[in-house]
Amino acid sequence: MTDIEKDGRSKGLPISISGVSKVYDTSDGPLLALDEISLDIKAGEFLSIVGPSGCGKSTLLMLISGLIKSTTGEIKIADTVVKNPYTDIGFVFQQDFLMDWRTVLDNILLPIEIKKLGPAEKYRERAFELLDMVGLAGFENRYPYELSGGMRQRVSICRALITSPPLLLMDEPFGALDSLTREQMTADLVKIWQKNCNTLLFITHNIYEAVFLADRVLVMSKRPGKVLYKKELVDLKRPRDLSIQDTPEFQKHASEIRQTFVKEGILK
Repeated sequence: MTDIEKDGRSKGLPISISGVSKVYDTSDGPLLALDEISLDIKAGEFLSIVGPSGCGKSTLLMLISGLIKSTTGEIKIADTVVKNPYTDIGFVFQQDFLMDWRTVLDNILLPIEIKKLGPAEKYRERAFELLDMVGLAGFENRYPYELSGGMRQRVSICRALITSPPLLLMDEPFGALDSLTREQMTADLVKIWQKNCNTLLFITHNIYEAVFLADRVLVMSKRPGKVLYKKELVDLKRPRDLSIQDTPEFQKHASEIRQTFVKEGILK
């Protein structure tokens, strides 16, 4: 399920990236972070992005969101060329960035206040639906400091989804979690995405996580980041559960991605 959801309506947005490079000015001179990235992402596609630390994965998401500007090239979301921050978007970072003085519910509703979308009361039902979806029903009046790391990250996902954005960017959101919580969160994310059908870009260092989640995996080189490999996962049928990781098809995809890193000297 990539372009069209079950009832025939696409909820995501296509993304076109054409010849995008990014140079940062540093105290040691210009630093080329991304080099000539070109990529088309379908509406409703789940794209995982893997690559070594410092290869520009996070920079790519920041460019797509419009939070920073590219040095060369062009990014289009649907028919809009990204020149300024793109507002119809959800962004989930590795750190949850919750406000400890606001309740779980008030944290989730924060984007409604920031974007001035009207009375927050209108979005309370949506917030409760999201909390139920991530297994946090009944926690709406708790404070973030009362929650575990995995629970806090679930709240940050709810906050990113409260406006039903057609595009969701996730920058290694499960990196700080223990392995069991991380596995459960990946399984939960698949269910959330299948229900919302938005376009989702997900950064991870975990090859198994990338393959389990995605329709397609983008493999990036060492800095300056380039596209090394694009792996289609059409034979891994949806819906998926964690048991798919034991199948020969899954292991083959994970092995091919790992071997790409070996050939590049990233893994030895």
